[in-house]
Amino acid sequence: MIKWTLDELRRNCTEPLALNETVDISSLIKSKNENVISVSPAKVNGFFSLDQLGLLGTFKIKIKLVLPSTRSLQPVNTELSFTVSEYYVDHQTDNLAEFGKNDVVIFLADGLLDLSEVVCENVLARLPLKVLTPEEAAGKTELPKGNDWQVVEEGSSANAKVQVDPRLAKLKDFFKD
Repeated sequence: MIKWTLDELRRNCTEPLALNETVDISSLIKSKNENVISVSPAKVNGFFSLDQLGLLGTFKIKIKLVLPSTRSLQPVNTELSFTVSEYYVDHQTDNLAEFGKNDVVIFLADGLLDLSEVVCENVLARLPLKVLTPEEAAGKTELPKGNDWQVVEEGSSANAKVQVDPRLAKLKDFFKD
């Protein structure tokens, strides 16, 4: 685990702190999301730098996970690759007006930055809501159905019915040639 205190970084980091780490967050991810089947170590590349606002972390995270299909619960290999840019400030900071409206500001309890927690929270925030096996994504599998019901995908032709507001229905005849 890689942990730093903000005070330690303020004292020792006059230059940006380069980051090229492999972080094992498997147990941390699984403890926070029981649906995750397996997690490879995350590759983290980037830097931390101090400025007048706080500690700015800018880095790229690459990770491979096995998640259950949201349709069949079959295991699906999933790769995530994304960039993170966040400010880390002491929990006593009260002047957030200095930050831009698009800045992500994370308050650190006890001024402690835990890289494993940072990576874990960012991975969890980016887990896809829809996970399908290659066959399901290609439409090669039949959706579940029963006697009086069937599953249809949102926006599918079987489910898409054009509904016209009855107050506007007469307008369809207005421009007839």
